[in-house]
Amino acid sequence: MPDRRLFLDAAASAPRVGQLLDRRLAPLGLPAYLLGVITHIRDHAPVTPSGISDASGVPLTSLRDNIQRLVDRRLVRRVPNPADGRSYLVELTARGEAMLQAADPAVLAAYLAVERRLPRPLDYYQAAVAELNQALDGALAEATEPSSAAETG
Repeated sequence: MPDRRLFLDAAASAPRVGQLLDRRLAPLGLPAYLLGVITHIRDHAPVTPSGISDASGVPLTSLRDNIQRLVDRRLVRRVPNPADGRSYLVELTARGEAMLQAADPAVLAAYLAVERRLPRPLDYYQAAVAELNQALDGALAEATEPSSAAETG
């Protein structure tokens, strides 16, 4: 039987990243799961919740709750979407930008702590993870396409 540890190993990495960042970010009061969302908002703002979901891979239902948490903390704000009155855009507030700037040293310290322990250069792992995510996106797209058997039946 082929080795199938990749999914388990990759799934085990995400919680470890979260734990490491949670420990580094604890003094700021920003949990790691919100750091990812607020970073995607900064990088794509102004952006719809669907745009953040596409960029982050976080399901829209979870994302809406996390956006509300960020709004409640006054780190982001909702603004009307001029292209779609039923939707809204999300952007950082000045407080959100200041929080990300304050988080940068903690995130850098986490990166450096991991990088010191890697047997290969960090770029090697970043490329491998990017390739893995691209392959996963392709497999996801393929899994949602109708099968050829269903099309001919």
